[in-house]
Amino acid sequence: MRIIHTLIGLLITFFGLALVNTTMDTAIRNRMVKVYGIILMSIGVFYLKKTAKLDK
Repeated sequence: MRIIHTLIGLLITFFGLALVNTTMDTAIRNRMVKVYGIILMSIGVFYLKKTAKLDK
């Protein structure tokens, strides 16, 4: 079960990282996507620390 939670957390984190690295033509949309990416990365790291218990 721990391996499944680890994979889910890494998937969420990498998806957030992909959004942070995405560039769009309009400035507002670009910032919005980067904010969503940062939020998803934070959720992924929190998920890895609490659910997958990788903080030890």
